[in-house]
Amino acid sequence: MRIVIFTESYEPIVNGVSVFVSTLRDEMTRRGHEVYIFAPRFRGYKDSRDNVFRWPSRHTVFMPDYPFPSPYAPQMAKVFQCLKADIVHTQTPFILGITAARWAKRLGIPLVSTNHTLYTEYAHYVPVRPMIFTKLAIIQLMKWYYSKCDMVIAPSQTVERILRSYGIARPIEVVKTGIIPAAEMPADTRERVRDELGISSHEFVLVYVGRIAREKNLEMLMRAFNKLLSRHQHLKLLLIGGGPALGETRKLVLRLGLERSVQFLGTLQRPEIDPIFAASDVFVFPSTTETQGIAICEAMSAGLPVVAVNAGGIPENITNGVDGILTPNDADAFAGAIERLIANDEERRQMGLRAKESASKLSVESMGDRFEKIYTEVISSKRNAACCTH
Repeated sequence: MRIVIFTESYEPIVNGVSVFVSTLRDEMTRRGHEVYIFAPRFRGYKDSRDNVFRWPSRHTVFMPDYPFPSPYAPQMAKVFQCLKADIVHTQTPFILGITAARWAKRLGIPLVSTNHTLYTEYAHYVPVRPMIFTKLAIIQLMKWYYSKCDMVIAPSQTVERILRSYGIARPIEVVKTGIIPAAEMPADTRERVRDELGISSHEFVLVYVGRIAREKNLEMLMRAFNKLLSRHQHLKLLLIGGGPALGETRKLVLRLGLERSVQFLGTLQRPEIDPIFAASDVFVFPSTTETQGIAICEAMSAGLPVVAVNAGGIPENITNGVDGILTPNDADAFAGAIERLIANDEERRQMGLRAKESASKLSVESMGDRFEKIYTEVISSKRNAACCTH
């Protein structure tokens, strides 16, 4: 198959969408398919892979980390037409997704789209008030866009229910993103990484991986951590990631007096993160806006128990009290769950073992199987429908 993917999040950006696209690209290529990617041009970045077409884009003050693609790119249309795609798979209902849908319809190519994001929870990035109007507009856009697709992919049943509540009647398949298991680490990794980070052997280490952004609910995490520090002095919190709220999160850490116990490690690639997982004790994730929570699954594959807020698609990946702990969106409850794992070494160890087992079910191979099947069925259905109209 010749698969053409349109995405507004791609390398060098690191987030759930870009991880999904890279994982899908690699797996479908491994299976012998041709995969082509259209993504925004990122200032100063040069692709190391073939078959990536960078869309004319510009950086804006509203979301400086995410280039804004131009709505008008006639040279890209020529490239797309020459690819003779069997299927188009979009990752966004916005400019690139809308353009891809228009081109696919014109050429009679089947269209699949994955809804990765609860976009209504990101309305604060749009400078229009009151925010309710922005959220209503987003819902109408999503209903309009996904109703044009031959198949819609949701990363969790929660997202499927939300899309149905918007009035989207198209076929929807739930396909979780497969994860690459954490690499096995040398026996001395924990001690070595802690030495590098200035963390002693007796300190209890919490780690968060994700964007540093308001929708990730990091203020609640900081308040929970502050409560814990008042009762347990030998704690460290490692934050891996970057984002638009990095400055305000640093200020919050200073305001709460946590600067000696919180370390910002910046944006790291997966091979750099796995050793930090090995040096940590618990993975913490306060976000209430996740559609799946890929970072959670990656941490679980490293054998880390998870404390997370019981929201979005996260409960579909964590069994409360078995491989992690789910809490209300409340700093006291979140701190209490972490404290339970601090106090119970054996329970924490057993949860970590079960977390690793749970994560092993989210294989890249099973994800590839699902997409091969979906693509094949959608292509066949489109061809049959075309034959019936002639």
